[in-house]
Amino acid sequence: MPNDPSTAAIARLRGEFVCATMEVGFLHAQSRTILRDLRRALTLCSLFYIMFSVSDILALGLPGALPSLLARCAVPVLAYAGLRLAWRAAAPVKTAYRVASVFTLLGMLTYMVVAWRRPADTLLHGTSVGLMAVVILIFIPNRLRTAVAIALGSSLAFIALAWYQHLESTRHLVSMTILILFANAFGAVAANRHARLWREQYRTQQVLTNLSVRDALTGCYNRRHLNAALLDGEIARARRYRLSLSLIMCDLDGFKAINDTYGHHAGDALLRSFAQLLQAMTREGVDTVVRYGGEEFLIILPETRLDGAVELAERVRAAFAAQRIDGDAGVLATTASFGVVGAHFAANQAITPQGLIAVADELMYDAKRGGRNQVRARQADAGAARVA
Repeated sequence: MPNDPSTAAIARLRGEFVCATMEVGFLHAQSRTILRDLRRALTLCSLFYIMFSVSDILALGLPGALPSLLARCAVPVLAYAGLRLAWRAAAPVKTAYRVASVFTLLGMLTYMVVAWRRPADTLLHGTSVGLMAVVILIFIPNRLRTAVAIALGSSLAFIALAWYQHLESTRHLVSMTILILFANAFGAVAANRHARLWREQYRTQQVLTNLSVRDALTGCYNRRHLNAALLDGEIARARRYRLSLSLIMCDLDGFKAINDTYGHHAGDALLRSFAQLLQAMTREGVDTVVRYGGEEFLIILPETRLDGAVELAERVRAAFAAQRIDGDAGVLATTASFGVVGAHFAANQAITPQGLIAVADELMYDAKRGGRNQVRARQADAGAARVA
């Protein structure tokens, strides 16, 4: 089965799908959740970040705490602007991750200012840096490797600052360093586990969705999915952008005789072989192959004119006619008949999905009546069919 989500691997360290297409689909499906979680995280972090300015004032006095206070206030202002940008962006998740990176990096940098100006509170700052690293890794949505780089890099910068100032005993500094590194390690492991579990849940949902919309024997989409607005959506898109669209109805010739003579296992082998041929010869991610019923298949070809669809149908016809399948009952071979209909939606706005399928079906039966192993085609807004 093409694009089978059950085979989508998740990178052990990155916590992302190895397949870039699968990862993009996951992020698109979870975009609203990611944006909602980011808004909640940045709001809470900004609130507590501002509240801790009270400790700056108590330690330095209002005039002395003014630079730190201004730095703290800049963080929520930029967070608010970034959130508005992410909600309006064409790629919301990518923008949201950039906002998260800027927010966390700026937050840690401004905290370095606080730590520099309040050197007497090194151990307290160490506790805060460890907690902030955990928040960055677990609570704020971002790519895992980016979050690790920001959290660990900031933690190491603070550790270097604390050892440079060396206002605490070596024993205390060693303990603080170990605790900060432990917080980073714990946060990274927890974040990786969460990312993997989230994607495993999505993968399971995709597998269940695939089972409901795909034919179990051939791996093609089933008629239920076709009827659930699949073709309607393609026609709506073609109509909106004034594009061409073509359909190919295919039917295996003499299929009942093969089933009666060689058994249903032989018929299933032929169906699988034909379906694999259709999927191999169509454009992955663009064209759609549907098992319409029994031994009938429907191919939906977006942005394809009639001549291109006829050329594809002829290539499939010739390839299948030349194909030989080794089965338990011996070597199997048969042919297929094709009905092709094309439509250009800039010229004809009255075309319906049912109408297109009916024309393709009629043409396919014309090909069977004309001797089988043929392609017959017609433009939807033209009167006469033609033999290819």
